[in-house]
Amino acid sequence: METNVRVGIDVGGTFTHAVAIDNNDLRLLAHCVVPTSHKAQAGVAQGILDVFNKLIQELPKPCKVVFLAHSTTQATNALLEGDVAKVAVIGLVGQLEGVKAKADMNIGAVELAPGKYLHSVLQTFSADGGNIERQLKDYCAGLAAEGIGAVVAAQSFSVDDPQGEKQIMAQAAAAGLPACATHEMSGLYGLKVRTQTAVLNASILPKMIDTALMTEKALQDRVSAPLMIMRSDGGVMSLDEVRRRPVATLLSGPAAGIAACLMFVKASDALFVEVGGTSSDICLVKDGKAAVRSAQIGGHSTYLRTLDSRTLGVAGGSMLGWTSAGAKVGPRSAHVAGLAYCSFTKWSDIEGDDSWKAVEISPCQGDPLYFVLENAQGRRLAPTLTCAANLLGYIKEGDYGWGEQQTITWAFAKLAAAVSAKSGKQYTPQELAQEFMLAAAQGVMPTLRQLLKDYKMEGRQIKIIGGGGGAGAVVPFTAEKMGLPFEIAQHAEVISAIGAALAMVRETLERNIVNPSSADLAALRQEAEKSVLAMGADPATVEVTVEVDAQKSLVRATATGTVAFVAGDVLETDIGEDKRIEIVQASCQGGNLPAAGSRDDKEETQPTAKAKGSETVPQVQKVGETGYFHVYQSERTERWLLGLLKRRKTAVWALDGKGTVRLQVPEGQCQTSKGKDAGRDLEALLQKHTSYGDGGALIPAVHMLAGHRHVDFTSLLTAEQVMTLARAELPKVGEDEGVVFIVCPQV
Repeated sequence: METNVRVGIDVGGTFTHAVAIDNNDLRLLAHCVVPTSHKAQAGVAQGILDVFNKLIQELPKPCKVVFLAHSTTQATNALLEGDVAKVAVIGLVGQLEGVKAKADMNIGAVELAPGKYLHSVLQTFSADGGNIERQLKDYCAGLAAEGIGAVVAAQSFSVDDPQGEKQIMAQAAAAGLPACATHEMSGLYGLKVRTQTAVLNASILPKMIDTALMTEKALQDRVSAPLMIMRSDGGVMSLDEVRRRPVATLLSGPAAGIAACLMFVKASDALFVEVGGTSSDICLVKDGKAAVRSAQIGGHSTYLRTLDSRTLGVAGGSMLGWTSAGAKVGPRSAHVAGLAYCSFTKWSDIEGDDSWKAVEISPCQGDPLYFVLENAQGRRLAPTLTCAANLLGYIKEGDYGWGEQQTITWAFAKLAAAVSAKSGKQYTPQELAQEFMLAAAQGVMPTLRQLLKDYKMEGRQIKIIGGGGGAGAVVPFTAEKMGLPFEIAQHAEVISAIGAALAMVRETLERNIVNPSSADLAALRQEAEKSVLAMGADPATVEVTVEVDAQKSLVRATATGTVAFVAGDVLETDIGEDKRIEIVQASCQGGNLPAAGSRDDKEETQPTAKAKGSETVPQVQKVGETGYFHVYQSERTERWLLGLLKRRKTAVWALDGKGTVRLQVPEGQCQTSKGKDAGRDLEALLQKHTSYGDGGALIPAVHMLAGHRHVDFTSLLTAEQVMTLARAELPKVGEDEGVVFIVCPQV
């Protein structure tokens, strides 16, 4: 029987990883790695082909690749390194908006990194003048000779009428220059930000187009499935889209990791910490969706939607130092310094050499002092955060970061002696390792807390999920200090490649609409749905979320769907009612029950502590189901105000059959319905829970669960908007199919 396979490739700065996943049950079938081929004639495309060929050799036969996607750091690296094309902004300007429009189009030089600039020049033409086509043709014909590598077409209000910008793009293409237009970057008004986004996009167009063509050519004879590329918001896009909007692949690497967190680990409310050797990327997941924001590049605002990913210089390979203030961890990593970890050095390689001692060095020019172990021949080893975590037992035998224990113990004995002598305070190896782990956690915890605050996660039970090869060095200790449960994702070391393999096709459309009508919302929703269908998404998997921001007169539609995804075993697995109730109770109490996809799947469940201030074991009862979702109401009593008062805390939880928490709604209420009655019941629910004040009607926040679909209405402003979008979803629900509404009245 032929095995359908999903392939994910993560193109990193040093290595290119590839994984193959069974399309039916999400089992990891194979994993391969090759050096990233930056200097090859075909660029990174050569490494992608090499790792793909290597992977195919390890797969069971016969097999068929039904999905292929890769993440890439190329766009990010090009901007960081200033490896960009010079851009010509060609603008059409009318008499009324002339001065303001010219100022908005004049982007000039953008500093991408210290001493690295993106240069752009502006040329405008009168939109009201005659013979505009001849003027554009003559101007574009001479651009290449002036060192211009790409063109941006710009015009005020092009989101309403893009014909002028399309005319510019046509003339640029005739002159052999890649081009993009501001209306392609966003549907929002704001010519300056649209133009800034387009200039950044155009600057990497030549390089990204060449890479896309080489990658496509390298793989076209090897696989029939379309090649998809990770987007910066956690979805994937087609090669045609990459050729048009390569800037959308910025932060593609972290995006692949968070895609795995959502699709493989199936996180609902979590802090995802992907820990490499040099840095850690942190992103928040709320209601099963990654936090996104509009990116700033070189201090310039853009309309590019990216993950709200925050990068810290604390990771598994962080080197260790000591200052007058105490322990110092990173940001220099052993990898960048060209030093081997003590953890991964065999004891037999150093045993019997008494010349080793702990010394302080500056690994790279301008670095502060860090400790290394050095012998008489000048060989050096680096004690790292991974070594400290091993010594204290936070990394377990069998984990990816598990090291040579005898070498680690030996290294920290010498390190403790050196620090004790320098500080004047005596440290045991374990005490010193504790100091370094605490310093690392103190570097991470403020960012985690800030994310929880920024996205208003008060009252929710949060888990820290670790990914990346260095996860064990950072996540367990940090979670312990924050009093939060954690899990290390299964196959954490290749989590980004897994994310690429499982990523969903995604498109976000934005429009400025004052007081949007039901027809406006329906039209934008349909446009977003059509976009992901055009990229190959299975219609049965497409979900669209519509948000309305009245203050900014902004409407945003985000559509997601999967390509050739058949997770039959995943959807059908059922762990049973008692186990799901136990998981809800543990979640209420902040417990650390293993979840689907964690490394603890087959281990005995660890004891869980009661939630802070909790008086009783939470009472849990089932209140509804849809065939895929199982919905529970929890209630517990906790003390507050120094333990003098008690209060009742309730929440609604939606779990899948495997017991993964897919949604939690603090203080939520639940109502069940059937497909044939759902529209009427939703309308009555909105009327019942709507409150009225000086600002008018305030509708409740509503989630709808139907089959395997979760429809989020929580950002909509009126009952009419909710009903409009509900009517677009409900025809997909069978008449007798269970529907569950979860409502949280807003105050």
